[in-house]
Amino acid sequence: MNESKKTTSIANKLNRFYQGKELSNLIEFIIFVPLAAVIGWVFAAESVSGADCELFARRGLSFTKTGQGLFAWLRSAAYFVVDKAGMQHTYAAGDFLLGLFWVTAGITAFGLLFWGVGWVEQRNKLRQYLKPIDDIALSAEKLSTQSFDSSKFRRLEDAIANIDEPDTEVHVYDHDLAGLEAAVNNMLRRLQESAKRQSRFVDDASHELRTPIAVIQGYINMLDRWGKDDPQVLRESITAIQTEAEHMKILVEQLLFLARGDMGRQQFSTSPLPLDALVEEICDESRMIDPAHAYELQLTKNATVKADVAMLKQAVRILIDNAAKYTEPGGKITLRLTRSDANEARIDVQDTGIGISKSDVAHMFERFYRADPARAKQGCGLGLSIARWIIEQHGGHIEVVSFEELGTRVSICLPVEAAQTHTEVSP
Repeated sequence: MNESKKTTSIANKLNRFYQGKELSNLIEFIIFVPLAAVIGWVFAAESVSGADCELFARRGLSFTKTGQGLFAWLRSAAYFVVDKAGMQHTYAAGDFLLGLFWVTAGITAFGLLFWGVGWVEQRNKLRQYLKPIDDIALSAEKLSTQSFDSSKFRRLEDAIANIDEPDTEVHVYDHDLAGLEAAVNNMLRRLQESAKRQSRFVDDASHELRTPIAVIQGYINMLDRWGKDDPQVLRESITAIQTEAEHMKILVEQLLFLARGDMGRQQFSTSPLPLDALVEEICDESRMIDPAHAYELQLTKNATVKADVAMLKQAVRILIDNAAKYTEPGGKITLRLTRSDANEARIDVQDTGIGISKSDVAHMFERFYRADPARAKQGCGLGLSIARWIIEQHGGHIEVVSFEELGTRVSICLPVEAAQTHTEVSP
Protein backbone atom coordinates (compact mmCIF):
# COMPACT_ATOMS: atom_id res chain seq x y z
CA MET A 1 0.00 0.00 0.00
CA ASN A 2 1.43 3.33 -1.10
CA GLU A 3 1.01 5.58 1.90
CA SER A 4 2.93 8.27 3.71
CA LYS A 5 4.79 7.74 6.97
CA LYS A 6 2.46 10.25 8.63
CA THR A 7 -0.62 8.16 7.80
CA THR A 8 1.08 4.96 8.99
CA SER A 9 1.96 6.66 12.28
CA ILE A 10 -1.62 7.89 12.77
CA ALA A 11 -3.04 4.44 11.98
CA ASN A 12 -0.65 2.79 14.47
CA LYS A 13 -1.51 5.27 17.22
CA LEU A 14 -5.25 4.79 16.72
CA ASN A 15 -4.77 1.04 16.59
CA ARG A 16 -2.81 1.03 19.87
CA PHE A 17 -5.54 3.07 21.50
CA TYR A 18 -8.41 0.79 20.39
CA GLN A 19 -6.52 -2.46 20.99
CA GLY A 20 -5.41 -1.19 24.41
CA LYS A 21 -9.05 -0.83 25.34
CA GLU A 22 -9.79 -4.33 23.99
CA LEU A 23 -6.91 -5.81 26.03
CA SER A 24 -8.14 -4.05 29.15
CA ASN A 25 -11.62 -5.52 28.63
CA LEU A 26 -10.09 -8.99 28.12
CA ILE A 27 -8.09 -8.77 31.35
CA GLU A 28 -11.18 -7.67 33.29
CA PHE A 29 -13.11 -10.63 31.84
CA ILE A 30 -10.33 -13.10 32.71
CA ILE A 31 -10.31 -11.84 36.32
CA PHE A 32 -14.09 -11.72 36.66
CA VAL A 33 -14.85 -15.26 35.43
CA PRO A 34 -12.64 -17.17 37.96
CA LEU A 35 -13.70 -14.87 40.79
CA ALA A 36 -17.38 -15.39 40.03
CA ALA A 37 -16.81 -19.16 39.72
CA VAL A 38 -15.05 -19.34 43.14
CA ILE A 39 -17.81 -17.35 44.86
CA GLY A 40 -20.46 -19.58 43.31
CA TRP A 41 -18.64 -22.77 44.30
CA VAL A 42 -18.19 -21.58 47.92
CA PHE A 43 -21.86 -20.67 48.19
CA ALA A 44 -22.92 -24.04 46.78
CA ALA A 45 -20.57 -26.02 49.07
CA GLU A 46 -21.76 -24.26 52.23
CA SER A 47 -25.42 -24.60 51.19
CA VAL A 48 -25.14 -28.34 50.49
CA SER A 49 -23.44 -29.08 53.83
CA GLY A 50 -25.91 -26.96 55.77
CA ALA A 51 -23.20 -25.03 57.59
CA ASP A 52 -24.64 -22.03 59.44
CA CYS A 53 -21.98 -19.46 58.59
CA GLU A 54 -21.95 -15.70 58.84
CA LEU A 55 -20.97 -13.50 55.90
CA PHE A 56 -17.66 -12.55 57.51
CA ALA A 57 -16.90 -15.97 59.02
CA ARG A 58 -13.31 -17.19 58.97
CA ARG A 59 -12.64 -18.92 55.64
CA GLY A 60 -9.54 -20.10 53.82
CA LEU A 61 -7.68 -22.55 51.60
CA SER A 62 -5.05 -25.07 52.69
CA PHE A 63 -2.67 -27.07 50.48
CA THR A 64 -1.12 -30.32 51.69
CA LYS A 65 1.23 -31.02 48.78
CA THR A 66 3.74 -28.23 48.40
CA GLY A 67 6.82 -28.35 46.23
CA GLN A 68 5.44 -31.21 44.06
CA GLY A 69 4.36 -29.19 41.02
CA LEU A 70 1.51 -26.85 40.24
CA PHE A 71 -1.09 -29.48 39.40
CA ALA A 72 -0.40 -31.59 42.53
CA TRP A 73 -0.48 -28.47 44.63
CA LEU A 74 -3.86 -27.41 43.20
CA ARG A 75 -5.31 -30.93 43.53
CA SER A 76 -4.44 -30.98 47.28
CA ALA A 77 -6.43 -27.84 47.99
CA ALA A 78 -9.06 -27.86 50.75
CA TYR A 79 -11.52 -25.12 51.61
CA PHE A 80 -12.53 -24.57 55.25
CA VAL A 81 -15.04 -22.35 57.00
CA VAL A 82 -15.94 -21.82 60.68
CA ASP A 83 -19.67 -21.68 61.48
CA LYS A 84 -21.43 -19.69 64.21
CA ALA A 85 -20.90 -22.49 66.76
CA GLY A 86 -17.14 -22.42 66.18
CA MET A 87 -17.11 -25.71 64.28
CA GLN A 88 -14.84 -25.93 61.24
CA HIS A 89 -16.16 -27.43 58.00
CA THR A 90 -13.70 -28.61 55.36
CA TYR A 91 -14.39 -29.29 51.64
CA ALA A 92 -12.12 -30.75 48.97
CA ALA A 93 -11.50 -28.02 46.44
CA GLY A 94 -8.69 -29.55 44.37
CA ASP A 95 -10.71 -30.83 41.40
CA PHE A 96 -12.66 -27.56 41.19
CA LEU A 97 -9.50 -25.39 41.26
CA LEU A 98 -7.73 -27.59 38.72
CA GLY A 99 -10.70 -27.41 36.35
CA LEU A 100 -10.99 -23.66 36.89
CA PHE A 101 -7.30 -23.32 36.05
CA TRP A 102 -7.73 -25.03 32.68
CA VAL A 103 -10.90 -23.05 31.84
CA THR A 104 -9.15 -19.78 32.69
CA ALA A 105 -6.08 -20.79 30.70
CA GLY A 106 -8.25 -21.63 27.69
CA ILE A 107 -10.14 -18.35 27.90
CA THR A 108 -6.86 -16.45 28.20
CA ALA A 109 -5.27 -18.25 25.25
CA PHE A 110 -8.25 -17.79 22.93
CA GLY A 111 -8.71 -14.20 24.08
CA LEU A 112 -5.08 -13.32 23.37
CA LEU A 113 -5.27 -15.09 20.00
CA PHE A 114 -8.34 -13.17 18.88
CA TRP A 115 -6.88 -9.96 20.28
CA GLY A 116 -3.73 -10.46 18.19
CA VAL A 117 -5.77 -11.13 15.03
CA GLY A 118 -7.87 -8.08 15.80
CA TRP A 119 -4.72 -5.97 16.13
CA VAL A 120 -3.74 -6.76 12.53
CA GLU A 121 -7.28 -6.42 11.11
CA GLN A 122 -7.92 -3.14 12.93
CA ARG A 123 -4.63 -1.70 11.68
CA ASN A 124 -5.47 -2.62 8.08
CA LYS A 125 -8.97 -1.15 8.40
CA LEU A 126 -7.61 2.09 9.79
CA ARG A 127 -5.15 2.32 6.92
CA GLN A 128 -7.99 1.71 4.49
CA TYR A 129 -10.15 4.40 6.12
CA LEU A 130 -7.25 6.85 6.03
CA LYS A 131 -6.30 6.05 2.44
CA PRO A 132 -8.49 8.79 0.81
CA ILE A 133 -6.91 11.39 3.09
CA ASP A 134 -3.50 9.92 2.36
CA ASP A 135 -4.16 10.07 -1.40
CA ILE A 136 -5.01 13.76 -1.08
CA ALA A 137 -1.83 14.38 0.90
CA LEU A 138 0.31 12.48 -1.61
CA SER A 139 -1.32 14.29 -4.54
CA ALA A 140 -0.77 17.65 -2.90
CA GLU A 141 2.85 16.73 -2.22
CA LYS A 142 3.27 15.62 -5.83
CA LEU A 143 1.74 18.83 -7.15
CA SER A 144 3.96 20.92 -4.90
CA THR A 145 7.06 19.35 -6.46
CA GLN A 146 5.87 19.78 -10.05
CA SER A 147 6.44 22.87 -12.12
CA PHE A 148 3.33 24.80 -13.18
CA ASP A 149 2.41 24.12 -16.82
CA SER A 150 0.11 26.92 -17.94
CA SER A 151 -0.33 25.39 -21.41
CA LYS A 152 -2.58 22.66 -19.95
CA PHE A 153 -5.02 25.22 -18.59
CA ARG A 154 -4.92 27.15 -21.85
CA ARG A 155 -5.98 23.97 -23.65
CA LEU A 156 -8.89 23.61 -21.24
CA GLU A 157 -9.88 27.26 -21.79
CA ASP A 158 -9.74 26.78 -25.57
CA ALA A 159 -11.89 23.65 -25.36
CA ILE A 160 -14.53 25.53 -23.35
CA ALA A 161 -14.41 28.53 -25.69
CA ASN A 162 -14.94 26.32 -28.77
CA ILE A 163 -18.19 24.76 -27.54
CA ASP A 164 -20.74 25.39 -30.30
CA GLU A 165 -23.25 22.52 -30.03
CA PRO A 166 -25.86 22.26 -27.25
CA ASP A 167 -24.78 18.74 -26.17
CA THR A 168 -21.04 19.19 -26.62
CA GLU A 169 -18.68 18.12 -23.84
CA VAL A 170 -15.15 19.30 -23.08
CA HIS A 171 -12.32 16.84 -23.79
CA VAL A 172 -8.65 17.76 -23.39
CA TYR A 173 -7.36 14.18 -22.90
CA ASP A 174 -4.98 15.16 -20.11
CA HIS A 175 -4.77 12.98 -16.99
CA ASP A 176 -3.80 15.91 -14.78
CA LEU A 177 -6.91 17.84 -15.85
CA ALA A 178 -9.35 14.89 -15.67
CA GLY A 179 -10.99 16.19 -12.49
CA LEU A 180 -11.48 19.68 -13.86
CA GLU A 181 -12.76 18.24 -17.14
CA ALA A 182 -15.38 16.13 -15.33
CA ALA A 183 -16.48 19.10 -13.19
CA VAL A 184 -16.87 21.34 -16.28
CA ASN A 185 -18.84 18.67 -18.15
CA ASN A 186 -21.17 18.13 -15.17
CA MET A 187 -21.79 21.87 -15.02
CA LEU A 188 -22.46 21.95 -18.78
CA ARG A 189 -24.95 19.09 -18.50
CA ARG A 190 -26.84 20.88 -15.73
CA LEU A 191 -26.92 24.08 -17.77
CA GLN A 192 -28.12 22.18 -20.84
CA GLU A 193 -30.88 20.44 -18.87
CA SER A 194 -31.95 23.77 -17.38
CA ALA A 195 -32.01 25.39 -20.83
CA LYS A 196 -34.09 22.51 -22.21
CA ARG A 197 -36.59 22.82 -19.34
CA GLN A 198 -36.88 26.56 -19.88
CA SER A 199 -37.30 26.09 -23.62
CA ARG A 200 -39.99 23.45 -23.11
CA PHE A 201 -41.71 25.66 -20.54
CA VAL A 202 -41.75 28.63 -22.94
CA ASP A 203 -43.04 26.45 -25.81
CA ASP A 204 -45.83 24.99 -23.67
CA ALA A 205 -46.78 28.41 -22.30
CA SER A 206 -46.86 29.90 -25.81
CA HIS A 207 -49.06 27.05 -27.00
CA GLU A 208 -51.50 27.47 -24.10
CA LEU A 209 -51.68 31.25 -24.58
CA ARG A 210 -52.17 30.93 -28.33
CA THR A 211 -55.61 29.30 -27.96
CA PRO A 212 -57.38 32.02 -25.88
CA ILE A 213 -55.74 34.75 -27.97
CA ALA A 214 -57.00 33.11 -31.17
CA VAL A 215 -60.52 32.79 -29.72
CA ILE A 216 -60.54 36.44 -28.63
CA GLN A 217 -59.30 37.56 -32.06
CA GLY A 218 -61.96 35.45 -33.76
CA TYR A 219 -64.79 36.96 -31.77
CA ILE A 220 -63.40 40.45 -32.27
CA ASN A 221 -63.38 39.88 -36.04
CA MET A 222 -66.94 38.54 -35.86
CA LEU A 223 -68.01 41.60 -33.89
CA ASP A 224 -66.36 43.85 -36.44
CA ARG A 225 -68.25 42.16 -39.30
CA TRP A 226 -71.69 41.33 -37.95
CA GLY A 227 -71.87 42.06 -34.23
CA LYS A 228 -72.35 45.83 -34.42
CA ASP A 229 -76.01 45.46 -35.37
CA ASP A 230 -76.80 41.96 -34.02
CA PRO A 231 -77.48 41.90 -30.24
CA GLN A 232 -77.21 38.08 -30.06
CA VAL A 233 -73.79 38.04 -31.71
CA LEU A 234 -72.75 40.92 -29.45
CA ARG A 235 -73.74 39.08 -26.26
CA GLU A 236 -72.15 35.81 -27.39
CA SER A 237 -68.91 37.55 -28.31
CA ILE A 238 -68.67 39.52 -25.07
CA THR A 239 -69.30 36.38 -22.99
CA ALA A 240 -66.69 34.39 -24.91
CA ILE A 241 -64.11 37.19 -24.70
CA GLN A 242 -64.68 37.55 -20.95
CA THR A 243 -64.29 33.78 -20.45
CA GLU A 244 -61.11 33.55 -22.49
CA ALA A 245 -59.66 36.68 -20.88
CA GLU A 246 -60.26 35.19 -17.41
CA HIS A 247 -58.72 31.91 -18.54
CA MET A 248 -55.67 33.76 -19.86
CA LYS A 249 -55.39 35.76 -16.63
CA ILE A 250 -55.36 32.56 -14.55
CA LEU A 251 -52.81 30.99 -16.89
CA VAL A 252 -50.48 34.00 -16.67
CA GLU A 253 -50.75 34.07 -12.87
CA GLN A 254 -49.91 30.36 -12.66
CA LEU A 255 -47.00 30.77 -15.06
CA LEU A 256 -45.60 33.63 -12.98
CA PHE A 257 -46.01 31.55 -9.79
CA LEU A 258 -44.02 28.64 -11.21
CA ALA A 259 -41.40 30.93 -12.75
CA ARG A 260 -40.81 32.66 -9.41
CA GLY A 261 -40.61 29.24 -7.74
CA ASP A 262 -38.04 27.99 -10.26
CA MET A 263 -35.90 31.07 -9.65
CA GLY A 264 -36.22 30.80 -5.86
CA ARG A 265 -37.99 34.15 -5.62
CA GLN A 266 -41.35 32.91 -4.36
CA GLN A 267 -42.05 34.33 -0.92
CA PHE A 268 -42.44 31.56 1.64
CA SER A 269 -42.88 32.01 5.40
CA THR A 270 -43.69 29.14 7.78
CA SER A 271 -45.08 29.02 11.31
CA PRO A 272 -46.80 26.34 13.47
CA LEU A 273 -50.25 25.66 11.99
CA PRO A 274 -53.03 23.44 13.45
CA LEU A 275 -54.28 21.54 10.40
CA ASP A 276 -57.73 20.80 11.82
CA ALA A 277 -58.69 24.48 11.74
CA LEU A 278 -57.34 24.91 8.20
CA VAL A 279 -59.13 21.84 6.80
CA GLU A 280 -62.39 22.76 8.53
CA GLU A 281 -62.22 26.29 7.12
CA ILE A 282 -61.59 25.01 3.58
CA CYS A 283 -64.47 22.54 3.87
CA ASP A 284 -66.89 25.30 4.99
CA GLU A 285 -65.80 27.50 2.08
CA SER A 286 -66.23 24.64 -0.39
CA ARG A 287 -69.78 23.93 0.85
CA MET A 288 -70.63 27.59 0.40
CA ILE A 289 -69.24 28.10 -3.12
CA ASP A 290 -70.03 24.61 -4.49
CA PRO A 291 -73.53 23.49 -3.46
CA ALA A 292 -73.59 21.00 -6.36
CA HIS A 293 -71.46 18.51 -4.38
CA ALA A 294 -71.76 16.98 -0.92
CA TYR A 295 -68.71 17.70 1.26
CA GLU A 296 -67.85 15.41 4.18
CA LEU A 297 -65.30 16.39 6.84
CA GLN A 298 -63.29 13.85 8.83
CA LEU A 299 -60.61 15.53 10.93
CA THR A 300 -58.21 14.63 13.72
CA LYS A 301 -57.54 17.22 16.42
CA ASN A 302 -54.09 18.53 17.35
CA ALA A 303 -52.20 17.69 14.12
CA THR A 304 -49.81 20.64 13.84
CA VAL A 305 -47.30 21.29 11.04
CA LYS A 306 -44.87 24.05 10.23
CA ALA A 307 -46.39 25.70 7.16
CA ASP A 308 -47.09 28.83 5.16
CA VAL A 309 -50.83 29.19 5.76
CA ALA A 310 -51.72 30.86 2.44
CA MET A 311 -49.56 28.51 0.39
CA LEU A 312 -50.84 25.33 2.03
CA LYS A 313 -54.44 26.51 1.72
CA GLN A 314 -53.85 27.19 -1.98
CA ALA A 315 -52.51 23.64 -2.49
CA VAL A 316 -55.53 22.04 -0.76
CA ARG A 317 -57.94 24.28 -2.71
CA ILE A 318 -56.32 23.20 -5.98
CA LEU A 319 -56.95 19.54 -5.12
CA ILE A 320 -60.56 20.25 -4.10
CA ASP A 321 -61.25 22.26 -7.26
CA ASN A 322 -59.78 19.44 -9.32
CA ALA A 323 -61.95 16.87 -7.51
CA ALA A 324 -65.09 18.98 -8.03
CA LYS A 325 -64.28 19.46 -11.73
CA TYR A 326 -64.26 15.71 -12.41
CA THR A 327 -67.09 14.68 -10.09
CA GLU A 328 -70.65 14.81 -11.38
CA PRO A 329 -73.15 17.07 -9.54
CA GLY A 330 -74.54 15.24 -6.53
CA GLY A 331 -71.27 13.35 -5.99
CA LYS A 332 -69.39 13.36 -2.69
CA ILE A 333 -66.02 14.91 -1.89
CA THR A 334 -64.40 13.93 1.42
CA LEU A 335 -61.79 15.96 3.27
CA ARG A 336 -59.96 13.79 5.79
CA LEU A 337 -57.19 14.70 8.24
CA THR A 338 -55.31 11.75 9.79
CA ARG A 339 -51.97 10.95 11.43
CA SER A 340 -49.78 8.11 10.12
CA ASP A 341 -47.34 5.94 12.09
CA ALA A 342 -44.44 7.72 10.34
CA ASN A 343 -45.20 10.97 12.20
CA GLU A 344 -46.90 12.45 9.15
CA ALA A 345 -50.13 14.36 8.89
CA ARG A 346 -52.24 13.36 5.89
CA ILE A 347 -54.85 15.56 4.24
CA ASP A 348 -56.94 13.37 1.93
CA VAL A 349 -59.13 14.83 -0.82
CA GLN A 350 -61.29 11.93 -1.98
CA ASP A 351 -63.97 12.13 -4.67
CA THR A 352 -66.47 9.84 -6.40
CA GLY A 353 -65.62 11.15 -9.86
CA ILE A 354 -64.47 9.65 -13.15
CA GLY A 355 -61.10 8.49 -11.81
CA ILE A 356 -57.71 8.50 -13.52
CA SER A 357 -56.02 5.75 -15.53
CA LYS A 358 -52.73 4.30 -14.28
CA SER A 359 -50.84 5.73 -17.25
CA ASP A 360 -52.14 9.24 -16.52
CA VAL A 361 -51.42 9.08 -12.76
CA ALA A 362 -47.69 8.91 -13.51
CA HIS A 363 -47.85 12.24 -15.39
CA MET A 364 -50.65 14.15 -13.68
CA PHE A 365 -48.29 16.51 -11.81
CA GLU A 366 -46.30 17.45 -14.92
CA ARG A 367 -46.76 20.98 -16.21
CA PHE A 368 -49.42 21.38 -18.92
CA TYR A 369 -50.21 17.65 -18.84
CA ARG A 370 -53.90 16.91 -19.27
CA ALA A 371 -55.41 13.46 -19.65
CA ASP A 372 -57.83 12.85 -22.51
CA PRO A 373 -61.02 13.01 -20.40
CA ALA A 374 -59.70 16.19 -18.79
CA ARG A 375 -59.31 18.04 -22.08
CA ALA A 376 -63.05 18.61 -22.23
CA LYS A 377 -62.83 20.54 -18.94
CA GLN A 378 -61.67 24.13 -18.61
CA GLY A 379 -58.13 24.35 -17.23
CA CYS A 380 -54.48 25.05 -17.94
CA GLY A 381 -52.81 21.89 -16.67
CA LEU A 382 -50.71 23.83 -14.13
CA GLY A 383 -52.71 23.59 -10.91
CA LEU A 384 -51.42 20.19 -9.79
CA SER A 385 -47.84 21.24 -10.60
CA ILE A 386 -48.29 24.25 -8.32
CA ALA A 387 -49.77 22.07 -5.56
CA ARG A 388 -46.85 19.65 -5.72
CA TRP A 389 -44.31 22.51 -5.61
CA ILE A 390 -45.99 23.97 -2.52
CA ILE A 391 -46.06 20.62 -0.69
CA GLU A 392 -42.43 19.88 -1.53
CA GLN A 393 -41.44 23.27 -0.09
CA HIS A 394 -43.05 22.11 3.17
CA GLY A 395 -40.90 18.96 3.19
CA GLY A 396 -43.85 16.76 2.25
CA HIS A 397 -45.08 14.75 -0.72
CA ILE A 398 -48.31 13.85 -2.52
CA GLU A 399 -49.73 10.35 -2.99
CA VAL A 400 -52.46 9.37 -5.47
CA VAL A 401 -54.81 6.36 -5.51
CA SER A 402 -57.36 6.27 -8.32
CA PHE A 403 -59.70 3.84 -10.08
CA GLU A 404 -61.55 4.71 -13.25
CA GLU A 405 -65.30 5.20 -12.80
CA LEU A 406 -64.88 4.91 -9.00
CA GLY A 407 -62.99 8.03 -7.95
CA THR A 408 -59.67 9.41 -6.82
CA ARG A 409 -57.94 10.03 -3.50
CA VAL A 410 -55.10 12.55 -3.44
CA SER A 411 -53.17 12.70 -0.14
CA ILE A 412 -50.94 15.51 1.09
CA CYS A 413 -48.35 14.10 3.53
CA LEU A 414 -46.58 16.58 5.84
CA PRO A 415 -44.20 16.14 8.81
CA VAL A 416 -46.01 16.91 12.07
CA GLU A 417 -44.92 18.86 15.16
CA ALA A 418 -47.52 17.65 17.66
CA ALA A 419 -49.73 14.59 18.15
CA GLN A 420 -53.52 14.53 17.93
CA THR A 421 -55.93 13.24 20.55
CA HIS A 422 -59.21 12.04 19.02
CA THR A 423 -61.26 11.87 15.81
CA GLU A 424 -64.34 13.87 14.96
CA VAL A 425 -66.59 13.17 11.95
CA SER A 426 -68.78 15.89 10.49
CA PRO A 427 -71.14 14.85 7.68
